[in-house]
Amino acid sequence: MRKPRVASFIILAALGILAVPTVRAQVRITAITCDTSNASATVRVTCTGTIGSFQKPERQGKDLVIRIVDAELASDAAISTCEDLKPRLSQIRNFFVLRLNTSTFSGDATIGRDGTNAIVVRIDKRSEESTSSEQRAASNEPRATSNEPRATSNNWSLDVIVIDAGHGGKDVGAIGVNGSYEKDVTLALARKLRDRIKEQFPKTKVVMTRDSDVFIELYRRTQIANEAKGKLFISIHCNSMPTKPHPANGCETYILRPGRNDDAARVAALENASVRFESSQDRYKGMTEDQLIVATMAQRSFVRFSEELAQRIQQRVSKSTGLTSRGVNQAGFFVLVGASMPNILFETAFLSNNKDAAYISSTAGQNATADAMMDAITDYATFYERTLKH
Repeated sequence: MRKPRVASFIILAALGILAVPTVRAQVRITAITCDTSNASATVRVTCTGTIGSFQKPERQGKDLVIRIVDAELASDAAISTCEDLKPRLSQIRNFFVLRLNTSTFSGDATIGRDGTNAIVVRIDKRSEESTSSEQRAASNEPRATSNEPRATSNNWSLDVIVIDAGHGGKDVGAIGVNGSYEKDVTLALARKLRDRIKEQFPKTKVVMTRDSDVFIELYRRTQIANEAKGKLFISIHCNSMPTKPHPANGCETYILRPGRNDDAARVAALENASVRFESSQDRYKGMTEDQLIVATMAQRSFVRFSEELAQRIQQRVSKSTGLTSRGVNQAGFFVLVGASMPNILFETAFLSNNKDAAYISSTAGQNATADAMMDAITDYATFYERTLKH
């Protein structure tokens, strides 16, 4: 029998994401001015009061996106035409969003305060050599229709894959009906997957967030991935139910988005509970529903790639291992927030299920699962390279 749905605020609480009512913006934007030269463009945003916080400019295709928290546009705001940048303004909950077309000014972008009530964005102009090169390429290629990476950039080569073995050290994770620890199963799987990637893709660097029984903070795991300039982040976990043994079984793969059902909320709450082992939990207190939405938006340029990898892992693992496919789902996992690359969280099997626990704890089961994950990564790599060439 299906479990009755619970109120959305309970789901968010289980996620560690406290729903907050939409509040009136703390500052109003009174002016947006632009100044362009041959070398750069400067955009100044002026407000009525002190600007609390803003985000680092984000590239989305030809657009540069700036978000200011707790701000909204005043009804009588003075907006420069800024013909070179074509500013577009929008309001997403309590975030003021400014989009600038940077077809001409596509160099480095910086943002900073100018006093307490203004921020200044500076965008450098791309070099003539880069402009000519892209124009030549454009004459032979179809126009891009999305925010996906272009094949002309070496930055999008699948040269670094980051594997995250969930839990570790004092954080044992779920405990199986057979006494197995999630932290041990995930590390064994991560090592097996690493070895297979190295064998099949010898030119690809594999980075492990942990390669021993140590505790790594959730936020630090994506930091490691970003510092390594990873092109793929795979977080490996085991599922579990509160009561044992339990009939729930199978594998499922998650991408970062607000949870859309009760079971996704349960899984995220289970994995996010690792923060209790961290010395400070302050950094997670601001993870409201709004902040999760923004984190999802920040990954918008590569969410399609995350979904593609998730689908391939589900297909390969369920077909090769016999583990039931529970499909691709979405939830607010802290370990995925901040990743600057396609990312997924894979729940391999239920340690609370007798059959699943025995399988995923065995060498044969782990080898089969790692083989299937490797096949999924190979499928993804083919899709990835094909996408970049078109």
